[in-house]
Amino acid sequence: MHKITMPDGVFEPVKGLYSQVITTSSPIRHEIAGSLAYDAEGRLPETLADQCRAVMRNIDLSLQSVGMAPANVIRMRIYTLDMDAFLKEGLPIVFGYFGETRPTSTLVQITRLANPKMLVEIDATAAPFD
Repeated sequence: MHKITMPDGVFEPVKGLYSQVITTSSPIRHEIAGSLAYDAEGRLPETLADQCRAVMRNIDLSLQSVGMAPANVIRMRIYTLDMDAFLKEGLPIVFGYFGETRPTSTLVQITRLANPKMLVEIDATAAPFD
């Protein structure tokens, strides 16, 4: 496993949701591009919850393609068009994917993604265990 540090004195807005610092000595990193909710045939789910499930499925497929698993993800960046909806609907789906091995993360609301029907995009960094 990677070393997780939760430094004293750093506020956790949502306790136990993400890791503040992850240390790995692995020189190998797998950068997963912004993952979208499209399926293999190019269909895009309509709801935020369904898009989050589809994005995590696509991240999982990307991880598997390089021999990685959710526990190998050390960083993710989440872009959403609706912060309140994401916190209510998307948060449990996205972070639930990782179980107890929570990556570091950044969550931001933006005004638009490449397709105006896309509601969420997530990129990730994974590394093998030391």
